[in-house]
Amino acid sequence: MTARPTPVTDARPVPDGPDDTAGRAGPDDTAGRTGPDDTAALATELARVVAAHPAVVRLDGGAFGAVATYLPGRRLLGVRVGAPGEPVEVGVVLRADRPIPQTVAELREAVSAVRPGPVDVTVADVVVEPPRGAGR
Repeated sequence: MTARPTPVTDARPVPDGPDDTAGRAGPDDTAGRTGPDDTAALATELARVVAAHPAVVRLDGGAFGAVATYLPGRRLLGVRVGAPGEPVEVGVVLRADRPIPQTVAELREAVSAVRPGPVDVTVADVVVEPPRGAGR
């Protein structure tokens, strides 16, 4: 017959005060964090807002596709949503018919309206479109 070990319980009191939740899981531990569904919805909304800007030709993931949000079963190129407090990264290809600094400022403002905080915008390329009506 094998004896089962007796469970050990900690009878020490839990301290009161600001650090009373340190090291313990609780309902407040997830405050400010986003789950996969929240991240997917946020990244999708940010991509929509950025792509809707009239100077944006397309979103761009960069040379190695590093500007991306990895979602279950897919990758959204051109928008990287990090943890709270980290900047949102956006990669774009722009039309050359508008001032680039102005467009970048407008994109930062649009992204910040959806997710407040720092925004890094990378202009991967600029496209010069032929004038309208100039065909062969």
